[in-house]
Amino acid sequence: MNAKCRAAMLLMCALLALGAGMALAQQEEGPILRPKPKPKPAAATLLVICDLACNWTLDGEAKGRIEAGVSVKANVEPGQHVVVAVTNDGADLVQQLGEVKSGEQTVVSVALAPVRDARLKVEQQAREKVAQQARDKAAQEARQKAALEAQKKAALDDAGKIWTDPETGLMWTKKDNGSDVNWQKAMNYCHNLRLAGYSDWRLPAIDELSDIYDAKVNVAGQMGSGSQATWHVKGGLQLSGWQWSNTEGNASWQAFLFLFANGERYSSPLLGSGLDRALCVRRSGE
Repeated sequence: MNAKCRAAMLLMCALLALGAGMALAQQEEGPILRPKPKPKPAAATLLVICDLACNWTLDGEAKGRIEAGVSVKANVEPGQHVVVAVTNDGADLVQQLGEVKSGEQTVVSVALAPVRDARLKVEQQAREKVAQQARDKAAQEARQKAALEAQKKAALDDAGKIWTDPETGLMWTKKDNGSDVNWQKAMNYCHNLRLAGYSDWRLPAIDELSDIYDAKVNVAGQMGSGSQATWHVKGGLQLSGWQWSNTEGNASWQAFLFLFANGERYSSPLLGSGLDRALCVRRSGE
């Protein structure tokens, strides 16, 4: 056997020995295991029902329209899924989460009616509130109008109860109080008087009373409720006795009275002596 044949035989023997060694090693370690394919999960379904006609989406994907009370079925993967239902007018929306298990059917019942009813109730309450506010406003305006009309009427009625002296700008009551009062009661009478829309009436000073005396003017009247008298007073004022002033008399316990029958002044005790009256005055334009 020549050298070339011997070399070939040796190479073949080596290859056979290597193969036998690998087979022996595999027998010692055991068979090589390959991973088994995972079984596909069993089919799962989602059944959706709406109490109102609605359009719905599943996990953000539009699924179309569902009539009220009708159910639709969708094949889904197991796990959580988001169902959103919106009424046809787009006014009401409900979002629900459904947990679907493998091989099972899960029902998602969407209640849109309570949401719609709550919205309609709020809207109705809002309309009623607006309507009530409108009624309240109208009633307030009516009251304000009535009050304004009453003020205008009172102003017209009071127009004949006051007189403003164009020379001094003083506003006088057309009549005195008409009954016997002492000085303090005369002060209180004018202070509490509400006439022609004014509340700042007061007793006049003695010089203010003197300013409206005019000997050339004759106004028929009475002294108290008895004898006839003629008053020499501007403005046609209706008097019935002596008129108190807020001017201190000859002593601290006295105040001056003015008599328009003759233009006399008299320092009288504050407690009065009968036929003493209150004629009130205020500054016009204030």
